[in-house]
Amino acid sequence: MVEASTNNGLNRCPHCGGSDIATDEKEGKLKCNYCKTVFDAISDNAAGGMENLHGDTVNQGASDIVPGDDIVQTFKCPSCGAEVVINTDEATSASCHWCRHIFSVNEKISNGAVPDLVLPFKITKEEAIAKVRESVDLNSPTLLTEFRQNFKPEEVRGVYFPYMIIDLNSHWTSHGEAQKTTSTAPHPPFEYEEYNISREFDLLVDDLTVESSAGRLNQDTYVNSNNIINAILPFDTENAVAWNANYLRGFASERRSVDTNSLKEVVALQAGDMARRKIKEDAPQYDRGIHWEKEHLKVNGSKWKAAYLPVWLYSYKPEKESRIYYIAINARTGETVGCVPTARGSSGQNIEARHHHENETRFEIKNLVARDDFSKKGKSYKNEIDFRNDTRVIGSLSHGRNEMIRAEQGRFALGQNYTKQRPKKSFISSFIEIIIWIAIIMIFIAAIMSPSSGHHSGSSGGSSYDSSYDSGSSYDSGGSYDSGGSSDSSDGFSYDW
Repeated sequence: MVEASTNNGLNRCPHCGGSDIATDEKEGKLKCNYCKTVFDAISDNAAGGMENLHGDTVNQGASDIVPGDDIVQTFKCPSCGAEVVINTDEATSASCHWCRHIFSVNEKISNGAVPDLVLPFKITKEEAIAKVRESVDLNSPTLLTEFRQNFKPEEVRGVYFPYMIIDLNSHWTSHGEAQKTTSTAPHPPFEYEEYNISREFDLLVDDLTVESSAGRLNQDTYVNSNNIINAILPFDTENAVAWNANYLRGFASERRSVDTNSLKEVVALQAGDMARRKIKEDAPQYDRGIHWEKEHLKVNGSKWKAAYLPVWLYSYKPEKESRIYYIAINARTGETVGCVPTARGSSGQNIEARHHHENETRFEIKNLVARDDFSKKGKSYKNEIDFRNDTRVIGSLSHGRNEMIRAEQGRFALGQNYTKQRPKKSFISSFIEIIIWIAIIMIFIAAIMSPSSGHHSGSSGGSSYDSSYDSGSSYDSGGSYDSGGSSDSSDGFSYDW
């Protein structure tokens, strides 16, 4: 379901009616350049209500991007009657060249380029310059000399970056093995008890924030350093206001380039991290850890809102490198993360920093059903369960999944499942598996040679992703991802690990 955005933003001064509106960075408000009145836009992102979500609700600004000839539009000035052509691919606000009336494209773009929400700047440029200066140690002997000589923090720019803000009503189910230590001996072997456990609950997520620019989603630090945009999250998105183009005056901005369906896997993976973290917190008795053999997330309902979030950005490109280095500042909280060039190559401070979505996103669980069945006793020289995976964070593109990206030798793509390590097979099990495969091949050959043989193939109707590599270990994605159809499907979507 596509839901029209409620635009409560003020495009004219409530005191004099003027349309020449500017932003007040310090207060995060709007200011009339004519009568100097400072006023608030109306908040439009109230928290709560996730349990009432059913199907996928996509706000107008988050609907699919459909390029067309609406990129160039003609506006008729209500003040002087002039007809002005604006290229909305390059600008989201402009003024009449005759009477200087300020146009707004709030109601003009239907292709999802204009967001539903905007979070105003709060950190001033002067404060941003100071933070950029503080984040760089110019006396560091490893700092690239070229960077040190050309360092100009006053060139920091205010930019609005596109994000999706997602609310989820989902259901989590997981089954696996857990172990707890029973002996008090300070040295191995350790005695333990093993349990077959399951957890099932409703997972309600409020304002999960995901980049909606394709360039920002690629956070492999071996390729680029723009993952720092991810690292300065979270933003106080609950204070976002209805879209108002006046907030963009004086700032640069990027257009959203990714639709909701392309982000559903990232959303599912990050929601899974939250569920896994909560289970770990609620099961402290399993000090040797948990190995989940099956995990399933079913999203019963979701709400997608496109938003512009504010960042102060300082960039630098060395002459002999293709890579660009950045220092980014959350223009609401002041959180600063940077990556600077060093004389030792493509490295820098905080290069692998990331947003800890599993800790910083608001969520809760309801209707918990827990089952713990004793399985066996055992002894081990290790202090944790084999192939423990209860602490993994797999929805983080900028950190935890980079190892998998490199291991898969470039075959990873947004849309494949995270692969998890499985125990190595014994010689006997491998031998039996070979015999079985030989038998299957012989039966298949016999069937082909038979005159009555036939062949039929069909489609399962969903999407599954498998990837493996041979490097001494075996990896199996073991999962399937179903987007549930188009972005306005009423069936939600699900994910298996």
